[in-house]
Amino acid sequence: MTNIAEQLAPAAPLCAREQLIQRLYRTTPPRTLCTNDDITMGRYRYGEIALDEYLHVQVNPKAIKYWLIFDIDDESAFSWEDNLLPAPNIIVSGSSISKLGRIEEQGGAHLLYAIQGVTTSLKGRRKPIAFLKYVNQAMRIKLGADEGYTGPLCKNPLHPHWKATFLHAHEYSLNELNDFIHKPKREYGNGFDWGTVANSRNCYLFHQLRFTAYKRINYARENWRFEDWHKHLFGVAQSLNNFGGFGLAKEYPLEYGELQSITQSVAFWTWQKYFPNHNRGIAGTWLYQIPIQSTALAQREGARYTHTKRRKTSEALIKQALSKLCSEGQKLTQKNIANETGLTRQTVAKYKQLIDDVKYAAPQGIKG
Repeated sequence: MTNIAEQLAPAAPLCAREQLIQRLYRTTPPRTLCTNDDITMGRYRYGEIALDEYLHVQVNPKAIKYWLIFDIDDESAFSWEDNLLPAPNIIVSGSSISKLGRIEEQGGAHLLYAIQGVTTSLKGRRKPIAFLKYVNQAMRIKLGADEGYTGPLCKNPLHPHWKATFLHAHEYSLNELNDFIHKPKREYGNGFDWGTVANSRNCYLFHQLRFTAYKRINYARENWRFEDWHKHLFGVAQSLNNFGGFGLAKEYPLEYGELQSITQSVAFWTWQKYFPNHNRGIAGTWLYQIPIQSTALAQREGARYTHTKRRKTSEALIKQALSKLCSEGQKLTQKNIANETGLTRQTVAKYKQLIDDVKYAAPQGIKG
């Protein structure tokens, strides 16, 4: 009889190898390209069969990219360490097999990086696709990978012929990989001497945030309330809360309360005291309008539109009813107008001025 304690014990978390194997089965197309000899040619098989039986397999669907794959031709499968790049998720190495079934001497490896899916079809967004191509090209150059390799086939990490190393199961974002390619640059405050800033995360974040606020305050003041401005700056502060590569004494992110304090200081001062004569918030160094990031702001915009639309519709109905009642010689009372339009008497009463204008312009015999 099974022990009750064993039944209630939670399942052990999957190791990196098991997580990556599950990810391969999940991302490989249901009908995928695979081969056992020449990687320039292949056949289509079910994804599970391809991963179980074939040397080379297509692990990325045609319309979406889940893996960045780099072909390292030399013997060094760990070139990412020499170039200070992040570790790949999977390293697949070993000697290739020729068309005649002979094992060739040259080595080499495929490095697989698990990334957040990017749609690459015509329906995909242009900027993420361009960013994906940029990161892929920059990493290929730094790794010294084969420029002639374009996929879609790669060495199958699950085939026993290859030596596969499963390092970790972290899924990279393109921004993470880009941070390893180029160190962050100071793009705020032309002419500002960053060397005079104290070696402090708070100081660096404060100056970056205020330079961003200077460029956007005009747009915000014309289109937002202060609460929306404060919320937007807090979102900017969160995006800047990364100090890796700056050489500071402390590089881990600031706490929530510290971000709130810095954001409140910058938001209040720019809103109340900073009135630049330029209009860079709409055109110039900042070319993109600020999206509506606040749910409350979006709801207010929607309510304002709905109210305007409803008012125009009600006005049109009342004008039609007034015209019809005048032509029939009936009294222009709120009750008659409500019956004619289908609106409530309370709604009709809001347009009293419109009704009065028609009454006084009408002949004496048909006044309400």
